[in-house]
Amino acid sequence: MVEPSSSHPTIPPARAEAFRNAVWRYSDWRAEPEPEVSLDLKPVSISAVCRDVLPFNDPLPEDLFEKLFFHLHAEHTILKRELDNPTYATAARCFLELIEHRKAEYQRREET
Repeated sequence: MVEPSSSHPTIPPARAEAFRNAVWRYSDWRAEPEPEVSLDLKPVSISAVCRDVLPFNDPLPEDLFEKLFFHLHAEHTILKRELDNPTYATAARCFLELIEHRKAEYQRREET
């Protein structure tokens, strides 16, 4: 795993926990609207949590990596390759793409 760089800030524990909760909430997301988790005692969308952790290059915990990787299917080959560098920043970028993909799927279903 990648070591945090001294030139990058360390992820605050509340942000790390919110990101973990967001990945777990994604598993249960079956319909609109986008799930929310708590961050600083406020409800925030899981995509907002992703944007909040983008600046952090701390290593992603193994169990969180595995949970996120589980959601990546055959059509997500590029995202799987990006996760070869499992940091919060990389995971957040990949997770944002998954969230947008799911939103687009729901939008297509609503239009038909």
